Amino acid sequence: MQALTGGAFRARAKENFYSNPEGRALKERWAELRKPKDVRRGVSEAVALAERDPIHRFERFVQRYVAEENFNRGIPAIEERRGHIAAIPPAALSRPAGGTLKLDPTLTPPRYYAATEWHLEPGGWDGYDLYGPMFGLGVLPYVFSKGGFAAVPVGSSSLKQRMDTLRQLPKARYERVFEPGCSGFGMLSLFHQLHPEAELHGCDLSAAMLKGGHRVAEQMGVEVHLTQADATETGEPDNAYDAVIVYALNHELPPKENLALFKEMFRILKPGGDILIADPPPFRAVDPFHAAILSWEDENRNEPFFSAACLSDWGEVLSRVGFEDVKAYPIGEDNYPWVTLGAKP
Repeated sequence: MQALTGGAFRARAKENFYSNPEGRALKERWAELRKPKDVRRGVSEAVALAERDPIHRFERFVQRYVAEENFNRGIPAIEERRGHIAAIPPAALSRPAGGTLKLDPTLTPPRYYAATEWHLEPGGWDGYDLYGPMFGLGVLPYVFSKGGFAAVPVGSSSLKQRMDTLRQLPKARYERVFEPGCSGFGMLSLFHQLHPEAELHGCDLSAAMLKGGHRVAEQMGVEVHLTQADATETGEPDNAYDAVIVYALNHELPPKENLALFKEMFRILKPGGDILIADPPPFRAVDPFHAAILSWEDENRNEPFFSAACLSDWGEVLSRVGFEDVKAYPIGEDNYPWVTLGAKP
């Protein structure tokens, strides 16, 4: 349903949008919108125009329905397999995987995090202890793999997007990498495939996702070091890492938290270290209809900072923090993922 409506129905709604003189006029002046307040006003106009089309409204209805059904169906399905999942031992290894998992039961999550049921997840990231397996075994292979949601085009491979993103890092070798807001072991496992010599580190606020990620790493026989910590105050030493990867995190942080995040990443990077960011494209890099689709996430998929992220210029923020050689560009269809690179002098 998501792929069908996100493809054929959305394409028809886009045709309708630009068959309207108001839509064509908005597109013509879109590139002239520079200030955030003007872009916000332009996005509001695009949303109002798009919502006059019943095909667009139906496509959005299905998007919301699928987002809810991910949990309405996914939680009972994975619950039936709870005993099986608990019984899965670490894979037989020729050598111990090693690694560490440091949880902090005293950690108080930021208010914005605790108050949000991200992606409509009941209770948020830690609202259900099997969210990790539910996504890994159900939602990712059967729903997200088909694309057609948020910034992800229909038919796009999330695995290929992630690998293509990691290949943007400029160096052939990295000794230590850090991922803030790593959730589990997804991006770090792919980084390990490209750089098997690198020491892998990550942090997240969710104890449940970290536990699941560490378990996956053990089963794969890969050493990883995961810590429960706020990405803006990691507790990591100064000048400790050769690379930082920030994947699909910025749109889940308020603007002030993003600034604090980049300052923290600057602190823990070694001189000459690289930062790689991938997030949905900014409004300035897409057409008005696409901007209306992106802004829908704020209120309809519990992504309260999605539009704020799309209004931001991460390259400008990185430069302000002190990074050099900053570049920003798309590497996929519909300008997703949108990659920003920088280096610590």
